[in-house]
Amino acid sequence: MSTQQILIRLPEDVAAKLKAVVPARQRNKFVAELVATAVARYDDNLAKIAAAVTDEETRNREIALEMRDWEATIGDGLEQEPGTHEKPKAR
Repeated sequence: MSTQQILIRLPEDVAAKLKAVVPARQRNKFVAELVATAVARYDDNLAKIAAAVTDEETRNREIALEMRDWEATIGDGLEQEPGTHEKPKAR
């Protein structure tokens, strides 16, 4: 797996604790695992929220109708090609 170097800034007390607890040659792996876990948890929460919204739309006809009205605006703001009246192409 390829890697990418990034710069992060930590409060001094957090950095000191990291250095005290995690050996020098293991810190990158430690931070990468923490970030991967946090991102997975965040993605999981977003998936749960999306499922709840979809479920609510299924159970509540009024919300489903309102969402259909909003879906009519999906292409708003996208530029059309000159001289056409077709839907704009996705970029």
